[in-house]
Amino acid sequence: MNGMIARLGAITLAATLSVAASAQDNLIENGDFEGGVTDPWGVYGDATLTLDASEVFEGSASGKVEVGAAGANFWDSGLQYNVDVTFTGGQLYTWAAFVKSEGAKNINWKPELAADPWTAYGEQMLAMGPEWTEYHIEFTPDSDVDPGSLTMHIAESGEDFWIDNARWYEGAYVAPTTTAVDAQGKVATAWGSLKSR
Repeated sequence: MNGMIARLGAITLAATLSVAASAQDNLIENGDFEGGVTDPWGVYGDATLTLDASEVFEGSASGKVEVGAAGANFWDSGLQYNVDVTFTGGQLYTWAAFVKSEGAKNINWKPELAADPWTAYGEQMLAMGPEWTEYHIEFTPDSDVDPGSLTMHIAESGEDFWIDNARWYEGAYVAPTTTAVDAQGKVATAWGSLKSR
């Protein structure tokens, strides 16, 4: 009887942890590139964006970004989430995505005002690598931003890269998987990853 109660407790705990992780409402559409199109993502500069079914973190496709060449400036080419984005002043946001690149590649993650003077909010240059890894930044605008943009500056080098399961949500970073230990304390169970909605 005690064993059954302990198992039920572990299942309840795991379900609670899973719900807590999935409670973050993803504000990005088609962040997993499962919609059969790349929209609403787009590129500018010397870059192209296509769906790739051969390199995926999860599901059946990812977004492949081919960079023609390094630019004179790292911001000369970019990947952008092209929808009407607004940031609320004082609100903490997290922007995360699984990324892999052909080789070492620095990508500048820049939540920004989508108009001159292109004010940055929490901008960070992050080092990507050849294994699927989730990268993230947190940012809090000091005032309302409209229009806003989620921009990746990608011209620091010419390596191509892939992106999958992108998330943007209110609040601090929450890992996309939750692990719980069973009632016997022996087996760790993965409770699934958050998918973009």
